[in-house]
Amino acid sequence: MSRLGQIVVVNGTSGSGKSTTCELFQKRQDDYWLLYGIDHFTANTLPAKFGHHGPRASEGIEAVPVDPADPDGPLRWRFGPKGTAAFAAMHEWMAASARQGLNVVFDHLLMSDPPVLQDLVRRTEGLPVLLVTLKPPFDVLERRVAERRMDKKIPVDLLGEDAVKKIIDRLTRLRPWFYEEVYRNELADLTIDTSVHDPEEVCAMIEERLAKGPGTAFDELRRLHAAA
Repeated sequence: MSRLGQIVVVNGTSGSGKSTTCELFQKRQDDYWLLYGIDHFTANTLPAKFGHHGPRASEGIEAVPVDPADPDGPLRWRFGPKGTAAFAAMHEWMAASARQGLNVVFDHLLMSDPPVLQDLVRRTEGLPVLLVTLKPPFDVLERRVAERRMDKKIPVDLLGEDAVKKIIDRLTRLRPWFYEEVYRNELADLTIDTSVHDPEEVCAMIEERLAKGPGTAFDELRRLHAAA
């Protein structure tokens, strides 16, 4: 049987530095590492009409009010059947890659509700996974996101000419829920404040931890969720 590939999951909200970290980590490695992540998945892999800006979001990934009595207030994600199936398929791809002996570094949003974290933990059983959480203070995230250019593909065909305004409004209303939900799980092999450590330092910390062997956080999470 061939050697199993190593999986490194880098968890964090928008602005935490997870995409930058994963891209730099891949470049630093002499070994063969596949790179994929949640931003590419939601922006390029999923059909836009089923995303939370699209007309069929209720079947895929929908942004709904945290409080139904306050429709203009904070938002959260809710998955329809196609959204649930797509995340399952993405996690199966990660696991299948590792079973083929390929290393994977993946930036993610590990929410517990919807049960994204639980699904990934279940589908990677028996595989070496290192869980890294990047968690700068909320005010740092707010500043980084505010300074970020809107350079992703804008679905003007779905949202109209004021698409940018609509997207910024929706993401602003989602941000508090993302911060609470993505960081609800405090179990990780490494938790790093990226307001203190730059991307090179973060990658060096991941490499140092990997040199000590596979992570244990997913095994502990598996036990916790099995007992729940």
